[in-house]
Amino acid sequence: MNPELPLNNSSIFVYGTLMQGFTNPFAKKIRQNGIWRGKASFAGALYDLGDYPGAIYQPQSPHRVQGEVWELEEFQKTIAALDRYEGIQARNPEYVRQSIPVTLENCADGVCWTYLFCQSVESFIFIPHGDYRKWLSDGKQHL
Repeated sequence: MNPELPLNNSSIFVYGTLMQGFTNPFAKKIRQNGIWRGKASFAGALYDLGDYPGAIYQPQSPHRVQGEVWELEEFQKTIAALDRYEGIQARNPEYVRQSIPVTLENCADGVCWTYLFCQSVESFIFIPHGDYRKWLSDGKQHL
């Protein structure tokens, strides 16, 4: 059994344009209002949706979605802004916010919030290595 990840209800897993190094204003908001907890992954699938990725949590998947864990300060204020940005309250949302198990690079396990894609992935490209930053650096983004 892996050691417990020191996470609480204010931790968030990000895997796309909300990660470090992206100019997205909400990525900056996370960095300004968060504490870096490290690189992490979860069992599932990552898809290229065009300008950004979408992940699906699949507990039995052999694939991993790669990302980062942040502990948000002023959690309620920051998560409300992120919920609006991700459009989770739209009539037909692309994403839902869900609590999922993650594993940090040091093999510690924990649970944190993330935004999961909740539409059909039929017409999107599967990213087999689950790393959106690598996908972009390989020049494979589907626009």
